[in-house]
Amino acid sequence: MSNKTHIVVTSGRLSCEARRAWEKVCFYEHISTKPSLLLRTALPVPQRTTGAYSKVGDVSRCMYSDGGYLTKQITHIVAGERIEFDIIEQSIRYAGRIMLKGGTIQIESHDDTCSVRMSTRYELRGGARLVPRFFINYVVSAMHKIVLHDMRVRLAPSAAPTLAMAAH
Repeated sequence: MSNKTHIVVTSGRLSCEARRAWEKVCFYEHISTKPSLLLRTALPVPQRTTGAYSKVGDVSRCMYSDGGYLTKQITHIVAGERIEFDIIEQSIRYAGRIMLKGGTIQIESHDDTCSVRMSTRYELRGGARLVPRFFINYVVSAMHKIVLHDMRVRLAPSAAPTLAMAAH
């Protein structure tokens, strides 16, 4: 019996040029924002990452809070527009039941703003086929949204430094 691949797609807009957004493209394991309670409960939390993801063939491996890991390999890049990856190894929680297959991050320019479209492919196996897909899709979409939020935070102009008044 073949496993059907499911795809979750989440889009968001950023208030910057596509070129700037591309400089901040990252994956869930690279965010500096603390994952939401939902994400910390449903998914293991990224701990450390090794490798690279800047050119085709690059491999990046992330260790997670459950002791497992996820390894991505970059399969296609259109500079400034699109990055595609496959999951080539995984041992994180649920890996035997929910197999992550890969995904895409795509940026599209709209004058002085841009849109970011993230997709994740996965397959359900065994007992996971009984888990409501809307719940899995909701969690994956929440993961996409926190990456988009992290990109927004990193794109925000830094606050002007303030001088602290020392009491004499």
